[in-house]
Amino acid sequence: MCSNDSPSEIADGTTAAAELAAAYEEFLLDIEEQPLPSYRTDEMRVRIEEVRATLAAEGAASAGQLQQLLRTVTEALADVQAAQVVPVPEERDFSQAVPGATDTGATYEVTETEQAKATNVLINLLFTVVETPTRADRRRIEERAGRDDDAREGETRDSADVDTEADDATDAEGGSDFGVTGYAGPE
Repeated sequence: MCSNDSPSEIADGTTAAAELAAAYEEFLLDIEEQPLPSYRTDEMRVRIEEVRATLAAEGAASAGQLQQLLRTVTEALADVQAAQVVPVPEERDFSQAVPGATDTGATYEVTETEQAKATNVLINLLFTVVETPTRADRRRIEERAGRDDDAREGETRDSADVDTEADDATDAEGGSDFGVTGYAGPE
């Protein structure tokens, strides 16, 4: 998945909080459909909802929320990869499944197709988590935008002054210097 495929990236490079909140809402639905242990699904549901609600309210999530969600998703991904791949099982109860612990609960079994689909959903969620802006990211973007605006205003004033000086010099000489008056070359 590249940033061009991501629902959170828009053309100007900023991340739209509303689109991210909607993407997290979709992940809530996708996670429910995956053959994950119920405790893992419950934890991801809580973490995704926290991030989604914060994005909707503030436009950015806290770094702590994103780290917790990242940890939870990577653990779920490790569980899916460690699951015993079997042909389509007859009856399963994921509420008792504990990955890698056959003696403490039911074996965590998935089909190859289920494993691939769950892996895909979890990896896409990881990319979305990584793309989600934090409050610090938002502050940096706003500060950079403020500095860029100040620099443009300064360049506009400086350019107007240089153009006026160049026009005066050109008018006095009767020729054109193409705005390079006083250029001494590389130092």
